[in-house]
Amino acid sequence: MTKVQPISLVSWDIDGTLYSIKRMKWHLMRMFLSETARGRALMAGKEFAALRRYRSRINAARSVGGALTEFFLEKNCREALLEIEKRWYGPAIQKTGLRRNVTRVISFLAARDIPQVGFSDYEAAYKLDSLGLAGHFETLYVGERLGFVKPSPFGFQCAAADYEISTASLLHIGDRVDRDDAGARAAGCQCLILGRDFRSFDEFLARLRSDFPMCFDKAVET
Repeated sequence: MTKVQPISLVSWDIDGTLYSIKRMKWHLMRMFLSETARGRALMAGKEFAALRRYRSRINAARSVGGALTEFFLEKNCREALLEIEKRWYGPAIQKTGLRRNVTRVISFLAARDIPQVGFSDYEAAYKLDSLGLAGHFETLYVGERLGFVKPSPFGFQCAAADYEISTASLLHIGDRVDRDDAGARAAGCQCLILGRDFRSFDEFLARLRSDFPMCFDKAVET
């Protein structure tokens, strides 16, 4: 008889899971057009180009396993770009807001003493502030700091080690099969993908309420 591995830790992807990337990009475009109307198109264009170049380099690293080179770890280089990110992404994410019922899911798990952490390839503390989620996660794991981005399993392994649990007891909630699911599964974690395993957080919350703690049809069996 197989035994379903209980969940001891939940990790949340930030971008695309907690909020809609599509809506965030729409707000970014409106901000860019506003800057253009004020005569600041050249500066705005340069900053957008810098952000695109950086993400292209991250994706290049992602395509070969997710290990970052020393370039990404250079503090001075990253700090300058981070200020640009905060200036553009922070307000856009705030205007986008959280997906419906995300906070109710987080609160449901917290009320049942399930530890929750944030998990992002990019710096995300300011994003959580913009979403009103500062302090809701016990820890924030950032791929840029760790030196590995998804689909590398390294971050998931670090989280499991920090909480002294098996990776099979970690449930990751994300929105990308090629990144979240691939990285979590490579580490031996459980994973649920928005749009594949559940359509909305209303549905996810209903499933949690109906059969807590193990209502996940993708649970790992041992």
